[in-house]
Amino acid sequence: MLKSVSREARLLLKISFLTTFAESLLVPMYSAFTEKVGGSILDAGIAFAVFSIATGLVITAIGTRPWFQLHVRSCLVLGFFVSACCDVSYVFVDNKWELFGVQVVTGLATGLIEPTWDSLFTDDIEHSSVKHWSIWAGGSHLVAGAAALMGGVIVAYLSFKALFLTMGFMDGMAAVVAWLGYRDHAQDS
Repeated sequence: MLKSVSREARLLLKISFLTTFAESLLVPMYSAFTEKVGGSILDAGIAFAVFSIATGLVITAIGTRPWFQLHVRSCLVLGFFVSACCDVSYVFVDNKWELFGVQVVTGLATGLIEPTWDSLFTDDIEHSSVKHWSIWAGGSHLVAGAAALMGGVIVAYLSFKALFLTMGFMDGMAAVVAWLGYRDHAQDS
């Protein structure tokens, strides 16, 4: 299925699926982790709100700047590296305030990733947009489902630390794949 799309679309789909897998490992266990560090279900909601607001602020404040648009690929790779660091930083979270701090930085990373990935993927689409978006949407759901199951198994039989290290590894792989795929570009966009 991936062979039917361009090299750039394949690269973007691979990094999207890697990071979707990493983030989906935690999603079903997020409330349990929040409670583990002394937070409540309300704090889990606040943490997600902090993440979403940080993401929205970064996208609107930075994503609309001309320099950002000139360095799309570099910002994408940077976003994946920051995301991987955030995943690993969960290992050191001891309370809800530290969790909120990690969520702010994770929002910054996501604010770098989302508009750049969307821009590059959309720019690559010519006449087969339904096919491209179907591969991405269907693949994302399949990856998220597998990751949610795996995340539950990791936490149940190992630990949250093992989960966060696995997430960091997966996001780190996405960053490396993006960097290797784009390092030969003389210009960013």
